[in-house]
Amino acid sequence: MHIILNTLRTYLLIENGHFVIINDEGIQIIFPEIIRSIHITQGASINSDAALLALKHKIDVVFTEKTGMFAGRIVHKNLYSEEKITIN
Repeated sequence: MHIILNTLRTYLLIENGHFVIINDEGIQIIFPEIIRSIHITQGASINSDAALLALKHKIDVVFTEKTGMFAGRIVHKNLYSEEKITIN
């Protein structure tokens, strides 16, 4: 499953070890074990606890501009270890 947060005033938090999405439409609880990636566009928010839970479960967290252009990502420390990075 991929979570896409692209609506203004949408928040990704955690509660009892689960992700919680809060927006104007309501609240949704999602188990981290079923998530592969989280995509966050300008206007949506993720708190540090949710970011750390994503890292714990090796979930890719990607930030994009309003246009959909890639802006950055949060990467787990073991995903790109120093041994795997080669600069040519």
